[in-house]
Amino acid sequence: MTQTGMGRRDCNRIREVFMARASISDVAQLAGVSESTVSRALNGKGRVSDHTRQRVTAAADELNFTLSRNASTLATGKTMRVLFLVSGELKAWFNASALQGVYGVLAPEGYDVMPSFIMNGAELQRYFAELPKNRNADAIIVSSFLFSQELHDQLAASGMPVIGLNSPSTQGFDASITIDDNIAVAQGVQLLYSLGHRKIAFLHDCIPTDMLYSTSTRTESFIAAAHRLGYTDDDCRIFSAEPHQNGHPPSDTFPKLTAQLLSCGIPITGIMAETDEFAIPLIKELRKQQVRIPEDVSVLGFDDANIADIADLTTIHQDPIELGRRAAIKALALMRGKTLEHPHEVLPTRPVLRQTTRRVHMV
Repeated sequence: MTQTGMGRRDCNRIREVFMARASISDVAQLAGVSESTVSRALNGKGRVSDHTRQRVTAAADELNFTLSRNASTLATGKTMRVLFLVSGELKAWFNASALQGVYGVLAPEGYDVMPSFIMNGAELQRYFAELPKNRNADAIIVSSFLFSQELHDQLAASGMPVIGLNSPSTQGFDASITIDDNIAVAQGVQLLYSLGHRKIAFLHDCIPTDMLYSTSTRTESFIAAAHRLGYTDDDCRIFSAEPHQNGHPPSDTFPKLTAQLLSCGIPITGIMAETDEFAIPLIKELRKQQVRIPEDVSVLGFDDANIADIADLTTIHQDPIELGRRAAIKALALMRGKTLEHPHEVLPTRPVLRQTTRRVHMV
């Protein structure tokens, strides 16, 4: 007989029959303990001796058994899942980086992170109309777009905490972590001003009318910051890409924007782009038109994404991994019934100087 009180033939029979789909009772039989002991040993809760825990773990490993998440959470009513909803594609630098931060906090605590994305207002409304019916998560982290009080109220009955990540407002969120886009854009305008640029421009992607993103506020922030420094409306210009449907600017976007820049009637020498991903193709198109960067025109982006370092792009730095991490910490605390001392927080940004900007002579 084995240490568990079973013969070799019994062990072989269990391995042959249940190897692919072993149950908790199979593990209990192989380990020579009760099913409740198996549950306590594998989920780390309750009093189980080290010797018994080792026997149960060895039996579970031998049968390729994993304790069911659903079965282990029935008593608490928790799903051990957190939703992570972003605007735009999941593979985008900001979204992927924020997801990394969220996952790094929640996964070690036993939570599954379920990412989803929406591209427009209609998709957003459908998503939240269905969410209360499913109640398949314990919290939701919403990234980079405005979450209204109305949407929050749809989830109120479920008791699901809602955490904002880099959203343009704290409205509707139980907690949030963000950067201050007003301050960040002002840092960029101040940089251009300090370098002697007196004719400046802000270039951005088309802003959808049915959504408010964190980047949507940067145009107004640019104008306000420029006016505070003494720029007139003729000194600071705004150029926008044409509307498009699939989330990606069409191939003629940057030739058209470059044509507008070069024919606007004022000698623009300093440009700030909405994102690094918008700045880099703009620089490429300007160089096609024999505009030297930074000798003729200085260009800075926003984000400090990986491509900014590769392109040697001056930019405004933010840290989406840390934003995701902080959002997950807040979600974890709220799911555990804790009261946050500082539910809404702001992380600082900073300019990063590289080779696409330079000083010009004061005029």
